[in-house]
Amino acid sequence: MQIHYKEKALLANQYKIERAERNKNWIGRNWFNVLLFGVFISFVGPVWTHQPDGIYRKKAVKALDYSDFDYVGTVAYVFVVYSICITIAYFVWKHQDEKKIRKLKAHRKELENELKVLLDNK
Repeated sequence: MQIHYKEKALLANQYKIERAERNKNWIGRNWFNVLLFGVFISFVGPVWTHQPDGIYRKKAVKALDYSDFDYVGTVAYVFVVYSICITIAYFVWKHQDEKKIRKLKAHRKELENELKVLLDNK
């Protein structure tokens, strides 16, 4: 009965490895969407506010009000910061994906060895 559970665990591990391999490098596969989102955030970010102007509310504060740059300069600044964040995220997630796949493959080898021992003892 223990052999059956080890085989199931080995199969589940294989599925996890396949899923991790399929899902790695998300930013690299969707670079165009990430770029378009960055452009959208760069143009909308400096003038966006969560407080609408109204009769009884304070005047809404925008990032453009705090910036020392004009609108185009603020857009460029937001895009540069976004690009830096995405570049850091790309390398961090790439490292995490590789680490996860290595760990799963090591676990698969352990399971294969345990299953081999069980089959040899049977």
